[in-house]
Amino acid sequence: MKSQDRSTYLAAAAANLTYNAPLGEDRVTDLVRRLAPTGAGWRALDLGCGNGELLLRLCEAHGIAGDGVERHADDGERARRRATERGAAERVRFHSADAATWDRPADLVVNVGAGHIWGDTARALTALHRLTNPGGKLLFADGFYQTRPGAQVRETFGDLPDLATLAQLAVDAGFRPLHIAVSTIAEWDDFESDWRAGVERLGTPEARAFADERRAEYLDGYRDVVGFGWLILTPAG
Repeated sequence: MKSQDRSTYLAAAAANLTYNAPLGEDRVTDLVRRLAPTGAGWRALDLGCGNGELLLRLCEAHGIAGDGVERHADDGERARRRATERGAAERVRFHSADAATWDRPADLVVNVGAGHIWGDTARALTALHRLTNPGGKLLFADGFYQTRPGAQVRETFGDLPDLATLAQLAVDAGFRPLHIAVSTIAEWDDFESDWRAGVERLGTPEARAFADERRAEYLDGYRDVVGFGWLILTPAG
């Protein structure tokens, strides 16, 4: 498969998603509540913000300003368009940049499914600790192994930690966990279905073959093997 075809399919999948993660509306509501500011003048920062929906929801719910950083041009454009449509463009700014270069800390920091920006989970959490103001909160969400993976799954996803190790890596980076949860299988199934549906909309035989391949990888491979953890953390005093 040509790399340009693959990038087209990935873009089509992302365009069909509200959140590029196994994340349902009930969890969004709960996370927004748990991430409420604990002081005045808070500012949010989403590193690897994708289409910006989660950052917008947080800023709208709590009446705060924020910055989203995203290197993929299509996602960044969707984020700016959403902010404009919702009258939030002055309060929530989206930056086309490599999030690994961002050096301005914030009070409420978000990194969902984008720890790879810094190479691995440990380095991501170390970098995010530097970017989370004292007394602030970090929402860190990423993959982990729920059960021992087969060779093919491990080749695809690499050396993910288990959930306990993921939490310990956060502690080792200088955080205290406030909340730990995992995506449900229903959230995973909805995410994977919506992801494939975006590719299916292209309507070509090649796109259908790509969607078929993804479906087989999920149902025969990483379903119930790879989990997705949601950690709300605060810098240790």
